[in-house]
Amino acid sequence: MQQIGESNSPVQPLDEMEQQTIMRIEEAEELIEENRRLIERSREILASAPELPAASGKAKRRT
Repeated sequence: MQQIGESNSPVQPLDEMEQQTIMRIEEAEELIEENRRLIERSREILASAPELPAASGKAKRRT
């Protein structure tokens, strides 16, 4: 009869790769959420202060 440890050894590298993939996905999701919050905050700041020289300067360059 095989021991459990012996039967799982060929699968272990795949499990490690899957675990690393899951961690990378979670990190990416956190970064995406952080970027979304930063973009939302930036838009709020720009909307509340359209009279700022930097904001009006950018608007002039775009048009």
